[in-house]
Amino acid sequence: MTAGEEVVGLLRSIDASLKSILALRKSGAGAAAGGNVASDRDLDGKYGDPKLAFNPRDWTGPSFKGSTFSKCPPDLLDLVAEMYDYFAKQAEEKKEVTAKGKPVAEFKRADAARARGWAKRMRDGSHPMPESGAAAAPGWSDEPEFDSEGGWK
Repeated sequence: MTAGEEVVGLLRSIDASLKSILALRKSGAGAAAGGNVASDRDLDGKYGDPKLAFNPRDWTGPSFKGSTFSKCPPDLLDLVAEMYDYFAKQAEEKKEVTAKGKPVAEFKRADAARARGWAKRMRDGSHPMPESGAAAAPGWSDEPEFDSEGGWK
């Protein structure tokens, strides 16, 4: 094995470890916050897989704007759930209602629960993890390139 291959292997190992730690931290944080998780019936229903209107402010990964929740990574869905919980709180404080007079906060909380539900499904293996989207980004490759002397290109 070349030095470059060893470095790539080590970086992949570190990446996997960090993702595992983050997933554990996020799953514990969501439970501690007491957020509801949508039922399978809700997730499989007509409104159970909404589209992501925009990426949360704290999201540092590739954009999933326009993707359905089932196509977004769980770490992103954790942020989406927090975002919708915040929006629900704001809507509740402002006493916002829909054109039909229903409280807007209920709909925001339902989407927060759906985000948690999809994240839970992915983490427990009952729904496949989506592709990261990073490989599709221009100029990005999963494999680093090395010059003939083993340095970065």
